[in-house]
Amino acid sequence: MVSQDGNTVKLAIDTTQFGRTFQDRTHMFRIIPRPTGVPATTRIHNLNVAGKRGNIVQAYPATEYKFAPQFLHIAQGDYVHFQWTGCDTNPAGNAGEGTDGTDRSNMMQMKALADSYPVTDTWIAANDDKLMFKEQALRQYFTYLGQTGCLPTSALTNGDQDRANCYKLNAASQKFDGGLLQANNTGTFYYMASRNNNFSNRGHKGTFVVNSFIPDWAVGVVIAGAALFLGASIIGGMILYAKSNPHSGAAHLISKL
Repeated sequence: MVSQDGNTVKLAIDTTQFGRTFQDRTHMFRIIPRPTGVPATTRIHNLNVAGKRGNIVQAYPATEYKFAPQFLHIAQGDYVHFQWTGCDTNPAGNAGEGTDGTDRSNMMQMKALADSYPVTDTWIAANDDKLMFKEQALRQYFTYLGQTGCLPTSALTNGDQDRANCYKLNAASQKFDGGLLQANNTGTFYYMASRNNNFSNRGHKGTFVVNSFIPDWAVGVVIAGAALFLGASIIGGMILYAKSNPHSGAAHLISKL
């Protein structure tokens, strides 16, 4: 109740609602110190997963799963921190794979962005120079997320919902930390999340590009500059020689130019 000029009115305010939060979208994150051994001048990129379980309507105002950034361009020698989080408290009715209400993401290499399936063991054996992760143990960690307590499909009692179903990443932790990895090999690499990439329905893919420390165009500029410098040095030397020897062949050539 408030009064003005002797008139009392009641405002449309319910003080019992003041302390309520209807949609808490606050988040907390922690920045850790640069690891020892990584120079202060070396760039570190973060590769994460954005979005949540559900189709485009169910996930709104968030987005469906996607790698962030989806297209990462870095220089040879840079570091990438692969890390993301899921949760176990998404709405149970939202569309998605694996145990209802859970978010999980992994990373498996593909041959091309248009593909919707990972590379095979045969391809890996024949394309060592095209591998995003050369070490088998590292590929397994990014694929299976360090799951333990896995059961074969014949022993699963609740199919895709079974917490021991490692094929659906159900036994994985909500948090994945792939560590800090240095990009030593140049090339373009494509990858996907096996659990969430529902082909044309929901795409969970990414592209990882590692460029040479000195790009090809820069190498061309350096070569062209060196050639111009060499040519200018030769001409300058001829001019100086011609001035000192006016009757020489060099002086005759310079006079024609």
